[in-house]
Amino acid sequence: MSPLRLSCSRFAASLIALGALAVASPVRADAPALDQDAMRISSAGRSLKWNWTPPGRSDRFGHAETLVHAPLSTVRQLVLDFGRYKELASSITTSRVVAHGADGSTDVYLQMGVMNNTIKFWNVTRFAPLRTEAQGGEVLAGQMVHGKGNIDDSAAVWTMRSAGEGWTVLKFDVLLRPGLPAPQSLIDEQLRDSAMDAVNSIHDRAQGSKDILPYKG
Repeated sequence: MSPLRLSCSRFAASLIALGALAVASPVRADAPALDQDAMRISSAGRSLKWNWTPPGRSDRFGHAETLVHAPLSTVRQLVLDFGRYKELASSITTSRVVAHGADGSTDVYLQMGVMNNTIKFWNVTRFAPLRTEAQGGEVLAGQMVHGKGNIDDSAAVWTMRSAGEGWTVLKFDVLLRPGLPAPQSLIDEQLRDSAMDAVNSIHDRAQGSKDILPYKG
């Protein structure tokens, strides 16, 4: 066989071998996309807060969100620890579970002080069982039991989801209508600050530090 034909033959054999290897080797899956909320919070370097009216609601809530370098299971455990809700904000002076419903709901008594504790608000908030959304996030929603409190209304909604191995995005929405005349701007400020205190409390305990760490997915 001539040197030219031998070289062509070897080249063809190499192509066949590479083709067989490609067929036999598993296709490598693309890396999962980075969580957009996690990237936004990490880029800011701090927890974020604002006021808004959530879909399906008519009241303005305080909203805050944070990125926790801890597994979802760790964050979830703290969010469900109703007896320690007084640790969510310095204004909360009492938190205790007072009842469990047959549907899996939990009634929590909450007392908070404002204006250096010269005014005290209290209510019983009923938290529905934790539910999982279609996208994989988890939601814990609480609503004041009407007639059990010295305020007009209160609501709280936790939203959490995994943002990759060892990362969790945590959000909190809170409403409190005290039934006392007050400027909306003052109520807005109190609600968003309370929401920020809540997510930061969970963040710091779950992660073991106060920093928003660089997100790596």
